[in-house]
Amino acid sequence: MKPDGWFMHFIRFILIGLVMNIIPLVGLIWGMIALSKTGYRKRDVLMYLIPIWGFVVAIRMGWRYTAKNVYWSPRADRPSGSLFA
Repeated sequence: MKPDGWFMHFIRFILIGLVMNIIPLVGLIWGMIALSKTGYRKRDVLMYLIPIWGFVVAIRMGWRYTAKNVYWSPRADRPSGSLFA
């Protein structure tokens, strides 16, 4: 496991989130890739349309995607990773 300080992880989370939201179509496609890489399915991007749950999914996906380690329990049928792993 690579050391991953909370503050630097938070900075990566904010920066990647800003970059993903600058151009909405690129952010949507990148979000689908990030969802797929963090154990969700690409179609789960439709959960963004559900008011509160979409926010929860986006935050969890972003936090996992910017981590240096896979600290969550990956599903057996979905490979998991992060941007920096």
